[in-house]
Amino acid sequence: MRRFLALAAAAALACMAMTGLTSSPARAAAGPCLGAPAADGTVYGETRQFVDTQAWWMPDADQANNSITNNGHVHLGACIPERETISSGNLTVNVRVILHDNPGRADYVSMVFMTATSEIVVQKCYLRAAAPDFSCPGPAGSGAGDFTCAGTCERWLTFSAPISRFNHSGLQEIHLRAFVPEPDGNEMRASLNWQTDIRNGKSPSDTSRYTFLRGKGWYTHAGYCEASVRSVPLPDAPVSGVWTPAVGLTTHPNGSLPTTHSFISIDPDFHAVPANPGLVLWDSAGAYGPQRFGAAPIAIDTRVLANGVHKLHLRTSCRDDKLGSTNAGVTVVPFTVAN
Repeated sequence: MRRFLALAAAAALACMAMTGLTSSPARAAAGPCLGAPAADGTVYGETRQFVDTQAWWMPDADQANNSITNNGHVHLGACIPERETISSGNLTVNVRVILHDNPGRADYVSMVFMTATSEIVVQKCYLRAAAPDFSCPGPAGSGAGDFTCAGTCERWLTFSAPISRFNHSGLQEIHLRAFVPEPDGNEMRASLNWQTDIRNGKSPSDTSRYTFLRGKGWYTHAGYCEASVRSVPLPDAPVSGVWTPAVGLTTHPNGSLPTTHSFISIDPDFHAVPANPGLVLWDSAGAYGPQRFGAAPIAIDTRVLANGVHKLHLRTSCRDDKLGSTNAGVTVVPFTVAN
């Protein structure tokens, strides 16, 4: 079943969506991070949004629900300077990790600087049960993290690396990756990928591979399942009327399992009891956008929303019949409505 708002604009914008670039919305002044949880009250030197990516390993309705097929999910969220300019000092990112009904022992989060030919792990912060928030702990005596949770628990990490660590100036790509080994020997990972304009005095070389915001869930055997925002940059200034960002809810083009379901909504709360799906814009079998890394516009009539901050939830599901469950990747981005 499909439910959506004002999708008549989709055909006219489809060609623009496929490029991965749309016209840039107005940029706002630096300050607090848009949509940030209360724990992160940092005033940043450039505009930032709190973007949350999630990896889910949960069975479909017709798959058995047991300790092997249901490992809940892991959130990996951060106030990111998406498409902003940083010209001095360090790239500093506060990262929130949430385990929700996840029996795994969370290991670590890495920050990776990407180029066209290489990736550099510039920092690893381990997830430790007793470490203070907003630190970057080393491993436990076992050589790994030791963060476990019954129910819902969160930890905050702080990454900071000088921008001289980037090999070039210009549009550079940053990845955050969270690793959670599960009791059955498999592993769940959540990844958040974005681009920042780095001015470090080195030779210019803009990244050109997948230059848009991506949130990915990864699970052993299933590979990546991805939800992306192709309209870049994210809107710093308020939106009004019918806002039509281009998004892609499709599988990763690297041999990962195909997308079997796609879901888009505004302001859901799946931790509520009962779960609140929010204002559902799309809920359908298959991908949103052409399979294997496609994209399409989604029309959001902001006039039916209250003025203020809202969250756009994108979820891509990739069923794994071999392991008897479903891998999902989620991306959640904030936006402000002002009609």
